[in-house]
Amino acid sequence: MLLAVILSGIAGFVDAIGFVHLGGYFLSFMSGNTTRMAAGFTRFHWNVVGVTAGLLSVFFAGVVAGAVVARVSVARTAVLVLVSVMLLGAASLAQFHLETAGLLTMAAAMGAMNSVFQRDGEVTVGLTYMTGTLVKAGQRMVDALFGGPPWLWLRYLVLWLGLTAGAVLGAFAYRGMGIEVLWVAAVLLMAVTAVVSDAVRRGGQ
Repeated sequence: MLLAVILSGIAGFVDAIGFVHLGGYFLSFMSGNTTRMAAGFTRFHWNVVGVTAGLLSVFFAGVVAGAVVARVSVARTAVLVLVSVMLLGAASLAQFHLETAGLLTMAAAMGAMNSVFQRDGEVTVGLTYMTGTLVKAGQRMVDALFGGPPWLWLRYLVLWLGLTAGAVLGAFAYRGMGIEVLWVAAVLLMAVTAVVSDAVRRGGQ
């Protein structure tokens, strides 16, 4: 659960960076991009359609890549390693003034991140989208009122709070550092990956 909250926080951090830098487009929230693309079609704003279609495409490609790695790798942290490499690549691209390529790579990384918690080909914890998480929080709260587990709803609410806190930090960090803040996201995930990999190794001994 702690890992899920931290990863959601990083997803929020990345999404806020993209939203501010791109002027209202998302790197991890594809429902919002889909709505913007549909609105762009109705108004014949082809630049909006192009940007959102590009983000949707690379996010989907990232989902596929993450799912493949999760299926074929025996290492439990393989998807985290993949996402770390992608974020590092995105920060490097931005460093060489290829901001668009860097942000597209970030969107692909957010798609791949959703395969970190995958079981039997199904995502058990969604890390970059919170609508379903808030729905579950509300449903579990009602369950508690009717005699169900009293605090289960809190785990979903905490997951949402993790993404929210990450988004706030990402927006503030972007104001201070600009697009180079992508390095912060990359280093954060690399550190998390290292800690988790060490914990898995120790647990296997």
